[in-house]
Amino acid sequence: MKKYILSLLAGTFMTSALPANAKTLVTYFTLTGNTEKAAKIIQEETSADIYQIELVTPYPSEYREQTELAKQQLKDNVLPEIKPLPANIDEYDVVFVGSPVWWGTMSTPVRTFLASGALKGKTVFPFVTHGGGGASNSFSDTAELCKDCNVDQDGWSGYEGLTFGLKKWAKNSLEKTAKNEE
Repeated sequence: MKKYILSLLAGTFMTSALPANAKTLVTYFTLTGNTEKAAKIIQEETSADIYQIELVTPYPSEYREQTELAKQQLKDNVLPEIKPLPANIDEYDVVFVGSPVWWGTMSTPVRTFLASGALKGKTVFPFVTHGGGGASNSFSDTAELCKDCNVDQDGWSGYEGLTFGLKKWAKNSLEKTAKNEE
């Protein structure tokens, strides 16, 4: 009974620590499904809304063509056109931004999203999935691309579809936001 009451009180405290009007959004781009898997776990853990970043002109379906095009876009600093953002994006205070890591940084569709200015004044928590190279410059590049955002560079990084520590990181990120609001 004591454990139940303590967990109930702890849950009430955690929920009330966030500003009453704070809204959270999870955004992500995925090609293989790994980043989408992570995004959905964050959404469930934070009760956030979710939005998938999509290209106007999708990448080729053949892997080698995909990687060659993406590599060239990064080299040439091309920001590919993405589909329209949610009309209510201004309503969100906290945004988790997910991306696969491409050659040491965020994918080009996420770079387009970050550079759009849509996240101005928002708290941004980046998370990435990778094939073995780690987060590399992804978090610092997020801060550089999203200049008018409050980017937390202690992002989460996961190898392929593994999600160790993701729920705890998402929860801690929101708690960090709540403490900054006080």
